[in-house]
Amino acid sequence: MFKRIIEINWSGPYTCRHVINKMKDGGSKKNKWSGEDYGLYQIYGRHILAGKNALLYVGQAVQQTFSARFKQHEKDWMRYERGCKIHLGKVKADPKKDRGSRQWKKDVDIAEAILVYKYTPNYNSSLKQDEPDLKKYSYSCVRLIHKGKKKRLKPKDHAPEDYGYKKKDDRP
Repeated sequence: MFKRIIEINWSGPYTCRHVINKMKDGGSKKNKWSGEDYGLYQIYGRHILAGKNALLYVGQAVQQTFSARFKQHEKDWMRYERGCKIHLGKVKADPKKDRGSRQWKKDVDIAEAILVYKYTPNYNSSLKQDEPDLKKYSYSCVRLIHKGKKKRLKPKDHAPEDYGYKKKDDRP
């Protein structure tokens, strides 16, 4: 078990249409994932209980570009939403060797799980109920460092320290 530090560089805000039209860089056929348009994303918009600018959803685009992922969101539910703003998070990696690797995917998975559990976005249905299982990823703790236009995220997230337990024995 070891500690892991994951750096995420956030950009935005973007509209859904902008992400679909512009965030298509998936890399070359020879070196898939060498493009820039993979990682995490946050969607903000109006929520009946949380009001304007509420964090609605946190997700990932790993097996497909942001553009492809948002085409699915638009078809499924975002076409019913008005004024959503999107922030894209690129998990630090060397595009030629790390992106698409098991370690990079693992970093994206655990970062998404931590963000959903900690910030409980209104539209996410999974990953909110149970604390992320860091041991599954062979980590004792994870630090997320948010850079750029992170919107409402804190500059750093610490798992499991941020979950509010005073000592290990207090965990469910």
